[in-house]
Amino acid sequence: MSSLPKQFVSCDWGTSNFRLRLIDTDSLDVVKEHKTNKGVKALYQEFSANSTTSQSQFFSEYLTKQLKEIDEERQSNYIVASGMASSSIGLQELSYAQMPIDAYGQNLFSKSITLEKDLSLVLVSGVKTKTDVMRGEEIQAVGLTDYLPIESKGVLLLPGTHSKHITYAKGIFNDFKTFMTGEIFDLISSQSILSVSIQRASFDQKYKPAFVAGVKKGMEGNLSSSLFSIRAKDLMQNDYFERNESVNPQKVKIENYYFLSGLMIGEELTYLKEVEEHISMAANGVLGKLYRIALEEVMQKEIQFIKDEVLEKALLIGQRKVLNNYV
Repeated sequence: MSSLPKQFVSCDWGTSNFRLRLIDTDSLDVVKEHKTNKGVKALYQEFSANSTTSQSQFFSEYLTKQLKEIDEERQSNYIVASGMASSSIGLQELSYAQMPIDAYGQNLFSKSITLEKDLSLVLVSGVKTKTDVMRGEEIQAVGLTDYLPIESKGVLLLPGTHSKHITYAKGIFNDFKTFMTGEIFDLISSQSILSVSIQRASFDQKYKPAFVAGVKKGMEGNLSSSLFSIRAKDLMQNDYFERNESVNPQKVKIENYYFLSGLMIGEELTYLKEVEEHISMAANGVLGKLYRIALEEVMQKEIQFIKDEVLEKALLIGQRKVLNNYV
């Protein structure tokens, strides 16, 4: 790692958010951080409405302006950007790399762009199969490689709005599936008829039975009829409440919320019951907790749960591996 610079700038540019971090290369400690809500979608809309420059120049100017917030004295000459920055509505579109890819990031598509004198941007593209695409998660996966039994066969789960299940063997990421679990959950809970029967609330252990019941139900199939049972339960409980003051309709709605969450996660994980390979899961916060509960309830084998401190640095590890190809 001696050829790498002392520091580099990590750019995580998503659809809705923008984040820059000045990183100590050896330790991967964050020296300084800066965030805005100018994800590629919002910035592209600004470009389309007002700009007389090229898209690449418009995005580059925004990037270099924000860079001053964390590195005004130019302590680093390299920015590594992953995520939606390489999409058609980002700084510069790059083609997807084709699966399979080397688990250490050797054959990802990336490009070095000179932004200013002595300032280079290493732009990293996403990955595709014949039927699926991802941008951003591949860097996280490459960053987690050192913590996986990568020479064996396994599946890495990256839960999220669009969960990714990435398979690997012999040091190669060879395939992946996308599950729209998070987005469908949000749509159902906020825009369907079920929205009046559920209520969001912070997770508490007292809601675990409802969540686990949802997971088990989700693994049985018949998702559509299981979903409507949420509405039926709410209606019947409301009817009972009119005759019995001891029933708490708010608690029922919160339980419905976690039952719905369990249904969706259970449906996503169903096929893993037949998977004999090693399974790893990387997610933190409440989402990580829920997926852990679901996996422990339904899987009759040991699951590797990536530690939060490792997951926090996975993106940075992956970006550093890509940067190593350019210096």
